[in-house]
Amino acid sequence: MIRALVIALLAAIPAAIAQESGPPSPTIAVSVDPPGPVTVGAPVEVAVTVLVPTYMPQPPDWPDLQIADAITRLPERATVPVTRRVGHDIWSGLTRSYEITPQRAADFDLGGAEATVRYADPETNERREATLPLPDVVISAVLPKGAEALDPFVSAQNLTLRARVDGLPDAPKPGDAFRLTLTTVATGTRSMLLPPLADRLDVPAGLRAYPRQPELSDTAPGGGDLPTATRIEAISFVIEAPGAYILPAQSVEWWNTAAQRVETATTDPIDIAVAGALGDAASQTMRTLQPLVLAGAALVLATLGGGLAVLRHRRRGRLPSPSERRLYRQLRAAVRRGRIETIRPRLYRWSAALTPADPGPQIETLLRRLERAAFGPEPSEADATIRAALLAALVERRRAAPAKPLRAEAALPALNPDWSRL
Repeated sequence: MIRALVIALLAAIPAAIAQESGPPSPTIAVSVDPPGPVTVGAPVEVAVTVLVPTYMPQPPDWPDLQIADAITRLPERATVPVTRRVGHDIWSGLTRSYEITPQRAADFDLGGAEATVRYADPETNERREATLPLPDVVISAVLPKGAEALDPFVSAQNLTLRARVDGLPDAPKPGDAFRLTLTTVATGTRSMLLPPLADRLDVPAGLRAYPRQPELSDTAPGGGDLPTATRIEAISFVIEAPGAYILPAQSVEWWNTAAQRVETATTDPIDIAVAGALGDAASQTMRTLQPLVLAGAALVLATLGGGLAVLRHRRRGRLPSPSERRLYRQLRAAVRRGRIETIRPRLYRWSAALTPADPGPQIETLLRRLERAAFGPEPSEADATIRAALLAALVERRRAAPAKPLRAEAALPALNPDWSRL
């Protein structure tokens, strides 16, 4: 009975004010759900309701409830029409709902915001405008006991991490590229609240990382089920040197809202063994037999008059190694129109045939720009422009660095020389 009497008195207040001060004016009200302190990271629904005695020819200018250290978003169907009985009259209005998620333990004051409403005058039907300040509303956020050390604080009902490697060959070598995908899936939170993992990944020397923009998604299955948040971070790696690499495990400490305790989600470390460009068993065997091969080639040349051919070549000046020319042509073809991941392996093979065996800083810088444009988050330069600059740098490098003497892996001279060319 007392509650009904209070409601009736509150409903009669606008009518009494209208009788004392003239035509009734629009009103504004705010509700908060839940009303008491909430856990950091838990969403709070703030509903702002504007009522007018007649109608609104256009929607109100709603207040901006973006506040520091909190995330404010509008849920689906954020604005809905409403009607209320005020005295003997039916007032019309709109309610806009905001979802505010505190990011730290603090009191968040929404005071100072205001809404502007346009409505028809109840007596003249002329257009009126009123600015309505929001009532003083404070949202309190606290950390649960036992979670004070979490930084950042992540709360969810369930949280898992996954790490997956794609594109890594069975026998990786310098110049190969692969991708690491880190996926965080949590129930009962928003994807924007999940911590980034790629930023804190310790990249070993010898690998170059090109992180992409993270992909965030939220699904609300309905039927009372909690929303599921997903954060996907992809990092492309280019192998720059042989070695044994470990991509360390990633972990996230989070607050389990169901069990009311701190838990840790983690991934397994990833081991990658990279042999040198000529590090396989066959190449090792070739290097072991290299003196014998060279001795045999010298004997054949001496027997068939190859010594005269060598002398003739010395008189004309040392000729480029055929293997260097072949590697150079393959490298230029890859730079012109090949896949990005094929350029670096061919660059290493060609550089090994030069003196000194180093592509030089200019070529390395251009190649990294080309890889960044292909594997990075946002290509900033035209692919063709960088390829053209890289081709020009290769020409200059070849002019400045002579080819090494013919090695065992190059093609041996023909056993039957063409005597007519001597």
